[in-house]
Amino acid sequence: MMPLIIKPLEAWSAANQRFYEDFRQWLREGGYGDSTVYLYSRAARLALGWLDKDYRLVDPQADLESVRRAIATHYDSEATCQTYFKGLAKLAEYLRFRCGWPTPEKQINWDYYLGPLPAWLAADVRAYIIHRQRNWLLAERYRATCTLLCHLTLSLRWMAYRVPLADIADLTPALWLDYVDARLDADIRPATLNRELRDLQHFLRFLADEGQAVCQRMLRVGPLKAGSRLPRDVPVDQLGQLVRQVEAEVSPDGDGDRRQALLDRAWCLLMLHCGLRSGEVRRLRLSDLELETRRVRIEQSKGLNDRVVCLSAEAIEALRAYLEVRGPATSDHIFLCRHRPLSPTYCQKRLRTLGARCGVRVTPHQLRCSFATLLLNAGASVLTVQALLGHKHVDTTLRYARVYDSTVAADYARAVRITEQCIGLPQGAAILPPRVEQRQDRHPAAAAPNQSSSVGASMPGQMLFRCGALPSRFA
Repeated sequence: MMPLIIKPLEAWSAANQRFYEDFRQWLREGGYGDSTVYLYSRAARLALGWLDKDYRLVDPQADLESVRRAIATHYDSEATCQTYFKGLAKLAEYLRFRCGWPTPEKQINWDYYLGPLPAWLAADVRAYIIHRQRNWLLAERYRATCTLLCHLTLSLRWMAYRVPLADIADLTPALWLDYVDARLDADIRPATLNRELRDLQHFLRFLADEGQAVCQRMLRVGPLKAGSRLPRDVPVDQLGQLVRQVEAEVSPDGDGDRRQALLDRAWCLLMLHCGLRSGEVRRLRLSDLELETRRVRIEQSKGLNDRVVCLSAEAIEALRAYLEVRGPATSDHIFLCRHRPLSPTYCQKRLRTLGARCGVRVTPHQLRCSFATLLLNAGASVLTVQALLGHKHVDTTLRYARVYDSTVAADYARAVRITEQCIGLPQGAAILPPRVEQRQDRHPAAAAPNQSSSVGASMPGQMLFRCGALPSRFA
Protein backbone atom coordinates (compact mmCIF):
# COMPACT_ATOMS: atom_id res chain seq x y z
CA MET A 1 0.00 0.00 0.00
CA MET A 2 1.56 3.28 -1.16
CA PRO A 3 1.08 6.49 0.88
CA LEU A 4 -1.72 8.77 -0.32
CA ILE A 5 -1.27 12.36 0.83
CA ILE A 6 -4.66 13.98 1.35
CA LYS A 7 -5.18 17.59 2.32
CA PRO A 8 -7.52 17.66 5.37
CA LEU A 9 -11.00 19.07 4.96
CA GLU A 10 -10.34 21.89 7.46
CA ALA A 11 -7.55 23.22 5.22
CA TRP A 12 -9.70 23.37 2.09
CA SER A 13 -10.90 26.64 0.60
CA ALA A 14 -14.34 27.86 1.64
CA ALA A 15 -15.65 27.25 -1.89
CA ASN A 16 -14.52 23.62 -1.85
CA GLN A 17 -15.99 23.04 1.60
CA ARG A 18 -19.37 24.39 0.45
CA PHE A 19 -19.15 22.28 -2.69
CA TYR A 20 -18.47 19.18 -0.60
CA GLU A 21 -21.48 19.79 1.67
CA ASP A 22 -23.67 20.48 -1.36
CA PHE A 23 -22.50 17.20 -2.89
CA ARG A 24 -23.55 15.30 0.23
CA GLN A 25 -26.95 16.99 0.24
CA TRP A 26 -27.35 16.23 -3.48
CA LEU A 27 -26.75 12.56 -2.76
CA ARG A 28 -29.37 12.54 -0.01
CA GLU A 29 -31.91 14.22 -2.28
CA GLY A 30 -31.19 11.52 -4.85
CA GLY A 31 -32.40 8.83 -2.45
CA TYR A 32 -29.05 7.42 -1.29
CA GLY A 33 -28.86 5.93 2.19
CA ASP A 34 -26.59 7.13 4.96
CA SER A 35 -23.95 4.45 4.39
CA THR A 36 -23.75 5.16 0.66
CA VAL A 37 -23.56 8.91 1.28
CA TYR A 38 -20.70 8.32 3.71
CA LEU A 39 -18.72 6.15 1.30
CA TYR A 40 -19.27 8.38 -1.74
CA SER A 41 -18.43 11.45 0.35
CA ARG A 42 -15.20 9.79 1.43
CA ALA A 43 -14.31 9.25 -2.23
CA ALA A 44 -15.00 12.94 -2.87
CA ARG A 45 -12.74 13.92 0.04
CA LEU A 46 -9.99 11.72 -1.36
CA ALA A 47 -10.33 13.33 -4.78
CA LEU A 48 -10.55 16.97 -3.73
CA GLY A 49 -7.94 16.58 -1.00
CA TRP A 50 -5.48 14.78 -3.28
CA LEU A 51 -5.96 17.10 -6.27
CA ASP A 52 -5.81 20.20 -4.00
CA LYS A 53 -7.41 22.57 -6.52
CA ASP A 54 -10.62 24.56 -6.78
CA TYR A 55 -13.52 22.32 -7.77
CA ARG A 56 -14.24 24.55 -10.80
CA LEU A 57 -10.81 23.65 -12.17
CA VAL A 58 -11.23 19.90 -11.76
CA ASP A 59 -11.53 17.99 -15.04
CA PRO A 60 -14.21 15.30 -14.45
CA GLN A 61 -12.47 12.98 -16.87
CA ALA A 62 -8.69 13.49 -16.76
CA ASP A 63 -8.30 14.56 -13.11
CA LEU A 64 -10.66 11.95 -11.67
CA GLU A 65 -8.97 9.27 -13.76
CA SER A 66 -5.69 10.14 -12.06
CA VAL A 67 -7.49 9.82 -8.72
CA ARG A 68 -8.76 6.39 -9.77
CA ARG A 69 -5.22 5.25 -10.50
CA ALA A 70 -3.98 6.59 -7.16
CA ILE A 71 -6.78 4.77 -5.30
CA ALA A 72 -6.08 1.52 -7.17
CA THR A 73 -2.40 1.79 -6.22
CA HIS A 74 -3.05 2.72 -2.58
CA TYR A 75 -5.77 0.25 -1.59
CA ASP A 76 -5.35 -3.52 -1.75
CA SER A 77 -9.04 -4.37 -1.37
CA GLU A 78 -10.86 -4.67 -4.69
CA ALA A 79 -14.23 -4.05 -3.00
CA THR A 80 -12.95 -0.79 -1.47
CA CYS A 81 -11.61 0.38 -4.83
CA GLN A 82 -14.87 -0.38 -6.61
CA THR A 83 -16.88 1.52 -4.00
CA TYR A 84 -14.65 4.56 -4.30
CA PHE A 85 -14.79 4.36 -8.10
CA LYS A 86 -18.58 4.58 -7.90
CA GLY A 87 -18.23 7.60 -5.63
CA LEU A 88 -15.88 9.24 -8.15
CA ALA A 89 -18.43 8.61 -10.90
CA LYS A 90 -21.11 10.40 -8.86
CA LEU A 91 -18.66 13.22 -8.13
CA ALA A 92 -18.01 13.61 -11.86
CA GLU A 93 -21.76 13.71 -12.48
CA TYR A 94 -22.25 16.36 -9.81
CA LEU A 95 -19.34 18.43 -11.16
CA ARG A 96 -20.97 18.51 -14.59
CA PHE A 97 -24.34 19.35 -13.00
CA ARG A 98 -22.89 22.11 -10.79
CA CYS A 99 -20.72 23.69 -13.49
CA GLY A 100 -23.11 23.16 -16.41
CA TRP A 101 -20.74 20.97 -18.38
CA PRO A 102 -22.17 18.54 -20.97
CA THR A 103 -22.17 14.82 -20.30
CA PRO A 104 -19.92 12.95 -22.75
CA GLU A 105 -21.56 10.39 -25.01
CA LYS A 106 -20.88 6.72 -24.45
CA GLN A 107 -18.41 5.30 -26.92
CA ILE A 108 -19.07 2.12 -28.88
CA ASN A 109 -16.47 -0.59 -28.33
CA TRP A 110 -16.07 -1.40 -32.01
CA ASP A 111 -13.13 -3.72 -31.44
CA TYR A 112 -15.23 -6.00 -29.23
CA TYR A 113 -17.77 -6.61 -31.98
CA LEU A 114 -15.64 -6.24 -35.12
CA GLY A 115 -12.20 -7.35 -33.96
CA PRO A 116 -12.53 -11.02 -35.05
CA LEU A 117 -13.88 -10.06 -38.51
CA PRO A 118 -11.78 -9.48 -41.63
CA ALA A 119 -10.95 -5.82 -42.13
CA TRP A 120 -13.09 -5.47 -45.26
CA LEU A 121 -16.13 -7.03 -43.54
CA ALA A 122 -15.65 -4.91 -40.39
CA ALA A 123 -15.63 -1.78 -42.58
CA ASP A 124 -18.87 -2.85 -44.28
CA VAL A 125 -20.57 -3.55 -40.95
CA ARG A 126 -19.49 -0.19 -39.58
CA ALA A 127 -20.80 1.62 -42.67
CA TYR A 128 -24.13 -0.20 -42.31
CA ILE A 129 -24.42 0.70 -38.62
CA ILE A 130 -23.71 4.36 -39.34
CA HIS A 131 -26.41 4.25 -42.02
CA ARG A 132 -28.93 2.78 -39.57
CA GLN A 133 -28.07 5.30 -36.85
CA ARG A 134 -29.61 8.09 -38.90
CA ASN A 135 -33.07 6.69 -38.16
CA TRP A 136 -32.57 6.30 -34.40
CA LEU A 137 -33.32 8.74 -31.63
CA LEU A 138 -30.19 10.27 -30.16
CA ALA A 139 -31.13 9.07 -26.67
CA GLU A 140 -31.51 5.49 -27.91
CA ARG A 141 -28.59 5.44 -30.36
CA TYR A 142 -26.00 3.85 -28.09
CA ARG A 143 -28.26 1.05 -26.91
CA ALA A 144 -29.71 0.39 -30.38
CA THR A 145 -26.22 0.29 -31.87
CA CYS A 146 -24.97 -2.26 -29.35
CA THR A 147 -28.09 -4.39 -29.83
CA LEU A 148 -27.81 -4.45 -33.63
CA LEU A 149 -24.07 -5.13 -33.49
CA CYS A 150 -24.69 -8.06 -31.17
CA HIS A 151 -27.40 -9.58 -33.40
CA LEU A 152 -25.49 -9.02 -36.63
CA THR A 153 -21.92 -9.89 -35.73
CA LEU A 154 -22.71 -13.02 -33.72
CA SER A 155 -23.28 -15.06 -36.87
CA LEU A 156 -20.59 -13.21 -38.84
CA ARG A 157 -17.94 -13.92 -36.23
CA TRP A 158 -18.91 -17.60 -36.14
CA MET A 159 -18.69 -17.84 -39.93
CA ALA A 160 -15.37 -15.95 -40.09
CA TYR A 161 -13.92 -18.35 -37.53
CA ARG A 162 -15.10 -21.47 -39.39
CA VAL A 163 -14.40 -20.43 -42.99
CA PRO A 164 -11.96 -17.87 -44.40
CA LEU A 165 -14.13 -15.08 -45.82
CA ALA A 166 -12.55 -13.34 -48.79
CA ASP A 167 -15.65 -11.65 -50.20
CA ILE A 168 -19.22 -10.88 -49.18
CA ALA A 169 -20.40 -13.48 -51.70
CA ASP A 170 -18.84 -16.14 -49.44
CA LEU A 171 -21.82 -15.72 -47.09
CA THR A 172 -23.98 -18.51 -48.50
CA PRO A 173 -27.09 -20.37 -47.33
CA ALA A 174 -25.00 -23.48 -46.62
CA LEU A 175 -22.78 -21.51 -44.22
CA TRP A 176 -25.82 -19.94 -42.57
CA LEU A 177 -27.50 -23.31 -42.08
CA ASP A 178 -24.33 -24.68 -40.46
CA TYR A 179 -24.53 -21.76 -38.03
CA VAL A 180 -28.22 -22.46 -37.41
CA ASP A 181 -27.52 -26.11 -36.63
CA ALA A 182 -24.79 -25.15 -34.16
CA ARG A 183 -27.05 -22.64 -32.42
CA LEU A 184 -29.98 -25.04 -32.25
CA ASP A 185 -27.68 -27.61 -30.66
CA ALA A 186 -26.89 -24.94 -28.06
CA ASP A 187 -30.65 -24.71 -27.29
CA ILE A 188 -31.13 -21.31 -28.91
CA ARG A 189 -34.76 -20.57 -29.77
CA PRO A 190 -35.85 -20.38 -33.44
CA ALA A 191 -37.28 -16.89 -32.82
CA THR A 192 -33.81 -15.65 -31.85
CA LEU A 193 -32.27 -17.13 -34.99
CA ASN A 194 -35.00 -15.60 -37.14
CA ARG A 195 -34.17 -12.19 -35.71
CA GLU A 196 -30.49 -12.70 -36.52
CA LEU A 197 -31.41 -13.81 -40.05
CA ARG A 198 -33.54 -10.71 -40.54
CA ASP A 199 -30.70 -8.42 -39.46
CA LEU A 200 -28.20 -10.28 -41.64
CA GLN A 201 -30.43 -10.04 -44.71
CA HIS A 202 -31.00 -6.32 -44.12
CA PHE A 203 -27.23 -5.90 -44.01
CA LEU A 204 -26.78 -7.83 -47.26
CA ARG A 205 -29.49 -5.80 -49.00
CA PHE A 206 -27.71 -2.63 -47.91
CA LEU A 207 -24.49 -3.88 -49.49
CA ALA A 208 -26.36 -4.91 -52.64
CA ASP A 209 -27.78 -1.38 -52.92
CA GLU A 210 -24.21 -0.11 -52.60
CA GLY A 211 -23.23 -2.14 -55.65
CA GLN A 212 -21.59 -5.14 -54.00
CA ALA A 213 -22.18 -8.64 -55.38
CA VAL A 214 -23.91 -10.53 -52.58
CA CYS A 215 -25.20 -14.10 -52.76
CA GLN A 216 -28.78 -13.71 -53.97
CA ARG A 217 -29.73 -17.12 -52.62
CA MET A 218 -28.88 -15.84 -49.14
CA LEU A 219 -31.56 -13.16 -49.50
CA ARG A 220 -34.18 -15.85 -50.19
CA VAL A 221 -33.47 -17.96 -47.10
CA GLY A 222 -36.69 -18.28 -45.11
CA PRO A 223 -37.12 -18.13 -41.34
CA LEU A 224 -37.50 -21.17 -39.13
CA LYS A 225 -40.93 -22.23 -37.98
CA ALA A 226 -41.32 -20.65 -34.56
CA GLY A 227 -45.03 -21.14 -33.98
CA SER A 228 -47.54 -18.49 -32.91
CA ARG A 229 -46.99 -16.85 -29.55
CA LEU A 230 -49.87 -16.31 -27.15
CA PRO A 231 -50.41 -12.86 -25.58
CA ARG A 232 -48.50 -12.47 -22.33
CA ASP A 233 -51.08 -10.59 -20.30
CA VAL A 234 -51.15 -10.98 -16.52
CA PRO A 235 -54.20 -12.61 -14.89
CA VAL A 236 -56.48 -10.04 -13.27
CA ASP A 237 -56.07 -11.45 -9.77
CA GLN A 238 -52.28 -11.15 -10.07
CA LEU A 239 -52.63 -7.61 -11.38
CA GLY A 240 -54.63 -6.85 -8.24
CA GLN A 241 -51.84 -8.23 -6.06
CA LEU A 242 -49.27 -6.12 -7.87
CA VAL A 243 -51.31 -2.91 -7.64
CA ARG A 244 -51.96 -3.48 -3.95
CA GLN A 245 -48.23 -3.94 -3.39
CA VAL A 246 -47.49 -0.69 -5.25
CA GLU A 247 -50.04 1.10 -3.06
CA ALA A 248 -48.55 -0.43 0.09
CA GLU A 249 -45.16 1.00 -0.85
CA VAL A 250 -46.68 4.47 -1.14
CA SER A 251 -48.66 4.35 2.10
CA PRO A 252 -47.21 6.21 5.13
CA ASP A 253 -46.67 2.88 6.87
CA GLY A 254 -44.65 1.48 3.97
CA ASP A 255 -40.96 0.79 4.25
CA GLY A 256 -38.33 2.36 2.02
CA ASP A 257 -38.07 5.58 0.04
CA ARG A 258 -41.44 7.28 -0.43
CA ARG A 259 -40.21 9.28 -3.42
CA GLN A 260 -39.25 6.10 -5.23
CA ALA A 261 -42.58 4.54 -4.29
CA LEU A 262 -44.45 7.48 -5.83
CA LEU A 263 -42.21 7.27 -8.89
CA ASP A 264 -42.91 3.54 -9.29
CA ARG A 265 -46.66 3.97 -8.91
CA ALA A 266 -46.78 6.71 -11.56
CA TRP A 267 -44.95 4.84 -14.34
CA CYS A 268 -46.59 1.53 -13.42
CA LEU A 269 -50.06 3.03 -13.91
CA LEU A 270 -48.98 4.65 -17.17
CA MET A 271 -48.16 1.18 -18.48
CA LEU A 272 -51.23 -0.57 -17.06
CA HIS A 273 -53.83 2.16 -17.64
CA CYS A 274 -52.42 3.81 -20.77
CA GLY A 275 -50.41 1.07 -22.48
CA LEU A 276 -47.08 2.92 -22.65
CA ARG A 277 -43.87 1.09 -23.51
CA SER A 278 -41.03 1.23 -21.01
CA GLY A 279 -38.98 3.28 -23.47
CA GLU A 280 -41.85 5.75 -23.85
CA VAL A 281 -42.07 6.09 -20.07
CA ARG A 282 -38.35 6.78 -19.84
CA ARG A 283 -38.41 9.43 -22.58
CA LEU A 284 -41.48 11.35 -21.34
CA ARG A 285 -40.86 15.07 -20.89
CA LEU A 286 -42.72 17.56 -18.74
CA SER A 287 -43.97 19.31 -21.88
CA ASP A 288 -45.63 16.07 -23.05
CA LEU A 289 -48.10 16.06 -20.16
CA GLU A 290 -51.52 17.67 -20.58
CA LEU A 291 -53.10 16.94 -17.22
CA GLU A 292 -55.95 19.41 -17.70
CA THR A 293 -57.10 17.65 -20.86
CA ARG A 294 -56.18 14.20 -19.43
CA ARG A 295 -53.79 13.38 -22.24
CA VAL A 296 -50.11 12.69 -22.81
CA ARG A 297 -48.26 13.07 -26.07
CA ILE A 298 -45.95 10.25 -27.15
CA GLU A 299 -43.48 11.69 -29.64
CA GLN A 300 -40.97 9.86 -31.83
CA SER A 301 -41.78 6.47 -30.38
CA LYS A 302 -41.14 3.08 -31.97
CA GLY A 303 -40.95 3.57 -35.72
CA LEU A 304 -40.59 7.34 -35.10
CA ASN A 305 -44.39 7.62 -34.80
CA ASP A 306 -46.33 10.11 -32.65
CA ARG A 307 -49.63 9.53 -30.89
CA VAL A 308 -51.83 10.93 -28.13
CA VAL A 309 -52.84 8.68 -25.21
CA CYS A 310 -55.67 9.26 -22.75
CA LEU A 311 -54.87 9.37 -19.04
CA SER A 312 -57.03 7.68 -16.43
CA ALA A 313 -57.99 9.54 -13.25
CA GLU A 314 -55.75 7.24 -11.21
CA ALA A 315 -52.76 7.85 -13.50
CA ILE A 316 -53.27 11.63 -13.23
CA GLU A 317 -53.46 11.42 -9.45
CA ALA A 318 -50.29 9.31 -9.33
CA LEU A 319 -48.44 11.70 -11.66
CA ARG A 320 -49.38 14.76 -9.62
CA ALA A 321 -48.30 13.08 -6.38
CA TYR A 322 -44.94 12.17 -7.90
CA LEU A 323 -44.33 15.60 -9.48
CA GLU A 324 -44.69 17.19 -6.03
CA VAL A 325 -41.61 15.27 -4.83
CA ARG A 326 -39.70 15.07 -8.15
CA GLY A 327 -37.39 17.89 -7.13
CA PRO A 328 -35.18 20.17 -9.25
CA ALA A 329 -33.16 18.67 -12.08
CA THR A 330 -31.17 19.75 -15.12
CA SER A 331 -33.21 17.38 -17.30
CA ASP A 332 -36.88 17.89 -18.17
CA HIS A 333 -37.56 14.16 -18.16
CA ILE A 334 -40.59 13.40 -16.01
CA PHE A 335 -39.14 10.35 -14.31
CA LEU A 336 -35.78 10.73 -12.60
CA CYS A 337 -33.91 8.35 -10.34
CA ARG A 338 -30.96 9.74 -8.47
CA HIS A 339 -30.89 12.87 -10.63
CA ARG A 340 -30.83 10.98 -13.93
CA PRO A 341 -33.46 9.69 -16.38
CA LEU A 342 -34.47 6.09 -15.80
CA SER A 343 -32.07 3.50 -17.16
CA PRO A 344 -33.26 1.01 -19.82
CA THR A 345 -33.54 -1.72 -17.17
CA TYR A 346 -35.00 0.33 -14.31
CA CYS A 347 -38.68 -0.57 -14.81
CA GLN A 348 -37.91 -4.24 -15.32
CA LYS A 349 -35.80 -4.45 -12.16
CA ARG A 350 -38.34 -2.57 -10.06
CA LEU A 351 -41.18 -4.79 -11.26
CA ARG A 352 -39.07 -7.80 -10.40
CA THR A 353 -38.57 -6.44 -6.87
CA LEU A 354 -42.22 -5.48 -6.38
CA GLY A 355 -43.39 -8.78 -7.85
CA ALA A 356 -41.16 -10.77 -5.51
CA ARG A 357 -42.77 -9.03 -2.52
CA CYS A 358 -46.29 -10.03 -3.58
CA GLY A 359 -45.58 -13.34 -5.30
CA VAL A 360 -46.20 -12.17 -8.88
CA ARG A 361 -43.87 -12.41 -11.88
CA VAL A 362 -44.49 -9.57 -14.31
CA THR A 363 -42.53 -7.55 -16.89
CA PRO A 364 -43.19 -4.09 -18.36
CA HIS A 365 -44.27 -5.65 -21.65
CA GLN A 366 -46.80 -7.82 -19.83
CA LEU A 367 -48.40 -4.71 -18.32
CA ARG A 368 -48.82 -3.37 -21.84
CA CYS A 369 -50.35 -6.66 -23.01
CA SER A 370 -52.68 -6.63 -20.00
CA PHE A 371 -53.81 -3.11 -20.92
CA ALA A 372 -54.73 -4.30 -24.42
CA THR A 373 -56.49 -7.42 -23.15
CA LEU A 374 -58.53 -5.53 -20.54
CA LEU A 375 -59.60 -2.92 -23.08
CA LEU A 376 -60.66 -5.53 -25.62
CA ASN A 377 -62.71 -7.47 -23.08
CA ALA A 378 -64.31 -4.28 -21.77
CA GLY A 379 -65.86 -3.72 -25.19
CA ALA A 380 -63.30 -1.50 -26.94
CA SER A 381 -62.86 -2.18 -30.63
CA VAL A 382 -59.63 -3.61 -31.93
CA LEU A 383 -59.01 -0.42 -33.90
CA THR A 384 -59.29 1.64 -30.71
CA VAL A 385 -56.79 -0.61 -28.95
CA GLN A 386 -54.52 -0.40 -31.99
CA ALA A 387 -54.56 3.41 -31.90
CA LEU A 388 -53.85 3.57 -28.17
CA LEU A 389 -50.97 1.10 -28.41
CA GLY A 390 -49.49 2.89 -31.42
CA HIS A 391 -49.41 -0.16 -33.68
CA LYS A 392 -49.12 0.27 -37.42
CA HIS A 393 -50.80 -3.05 -38.22
CA VAL A 394 -53.84 -4.52 -36.48
CA ASP A 395 -52.26 -7.98 -36.62
CA THR A 396 -49.68 -6.74 -34.11
CA THR A 397 -52.47 -5.65 -31.77
CA LEU A 398 -54.09 -9.07 -31.98
CA ARG A 399 -50.81 -10.62 -30.82
CA TYR A 400 -50.91 -8.39 -27.74
CA ALA A 401 -54.49 -8.97 -26.63
CA ARG A 402 -56.63 -12.05 -26.11
CA VAL A 403 -60.36 -12.47 -25.60
CA TYR A 404 -61.43 -14.03 -22.30
CA ASP A 405 -63.50 -17.22 -22.48
CA SER A 406 -66.27 -15.41 -20.64
CA THR A 407 -66.30 -12.67 -23.30
CA VAL A 408 -66.58 -15.29 -26.05
CA ALA A 409 -69.43 -16.95 -24.16
CA ALA A 410 -71.21 -13.61 -23.66
CA ASP A 411 -70.87 -12.70 -27.35
CA TYR A 412 -72.19 -16.13 -28.32
CA ALA A 413 -75.16 -15.78 -25.98
CA ARG A 414 -75.93 -12.33 -27.40
CA ALA A 415 -75.78 -13.64 -30.97
CA VAL A 416 -78.01 -16.60 -30.15
CA ARG A 417 -80.55 -14.33 -28.44
CA ILE A 418 -80.67 -12.03 -31.47
CA THR A 419 -81.02 -15.04 -33.79
CA GLU A 420 -83.93 -16.39 -31.78
CA GLN A 421 -85.61 -13.00 -31.92
CA CYS A 422 -85.13 -12.84 -35.68
CA ILE A 423 -86.65 -16.29 -36.14
CA GLY A 424 -89.75 -15.31 -34.20
CA LEU A 425 -90.29 -11.94 -35.96
CA PRO A 426 -93.13 -11.51 -38.51
CA GLN A 427 -92.23 -11.00 -42.15
CA GLY A 428 -91.11 -7.48 -42.97
CA ALA A 429 -90.05 -6.64 -39.41
CA ALA A 430 -86.57 -5.39 -38.59
CA ILE A 431 -84.00 -8.13 -38.56
CA LEU A 432 -81.70 -6.47 -35.98
CA PRO A 433 -82.56 -4.53 -32.84
CA PRO A 434 -82.13 -0.75 -32.82
CA ARG A 435 -78.52 0.47 -33.07
CA VAL A 436 -78.51 2.09 -29.62
CA GLU A 437 -79.78 -1.14 -28.07
CA GLN A 438 -76.99 -2.99 -29.86
CA ARG A 439 -74.33 -0.79 -28.29
CA GLN A 440 -75.81 -1.12 -24.83
CA ASP A 441 -75.98 -4.91 -25.14
CA ARG A 442 -72.63 -5.32 -26.83
CA HIS A 443 -70.99 -7.18 -23.97
CA PRO A 444 -73.43 -8.44 -21.34
CA ALA A 445 -70.48 -9.56 -19.25
CA ALA A 446 -69.31 -5.97 -19.10
CA ALA A 447 -72.74 -4.62 -18.23
CA ALA A 448 -73.37 -7.09 -15.38
CA PRO A 449 -70.30 -7.03 -13.10
CA ASN A 450 -71.85 -9.37 -10.53
CA GLN A 451 -72.43 -12.18 -13.01
CA SER A 452 -68.97 -13.71 -13.44
CA SER A 453 -68.03 -17.26 -14.21
CA SER A 454 -64.30 -16.81 -14.86
CA VAL A 455 -61.54 -14.22 -14.90
CA GLY A 456 -62.64 -11.13 -16.79
CA ALA A 457 -66.37 -11.89 -16.64
CA SER A 458 -66.89 -9.13 -14.09
CA MET A 459 -65.26 -6.46 -16.27
CA PRO A 460 -67.52 -3.36 -16.36
CA GLY A 461 -67.78 -1.32 -19.53
CA GLN A 462 -67.83 2.23 -18.15
CA MET A 463 -64.49 2.02 -16.30
CA LEU A 464 -61.83 -0.36 -17.54
CA PHE A 465 -60.00 -1.12 -14.33
CA ARG A 466 -62.88 -1.36 -11.86
CA CYS A 467 -62.61 -5.09 -11.39
CA GLY A 468 -62.98 -6.83 -8.09
CA ALA A 469 -59.34 -7.93 -8.06
CA LEU A 470 -58.09 -4.32 -7.88
CA PRO A 471 -58.14 -2.19 -4.73
CA SER A 472 -61.01 0.12 -3.92
CA ARG A 473 -59.14 3.30 -4.85
CA PHE A 474 -59.33 2.14 -8.48
CA ALA A 475 -63.09 1.63 -8.23
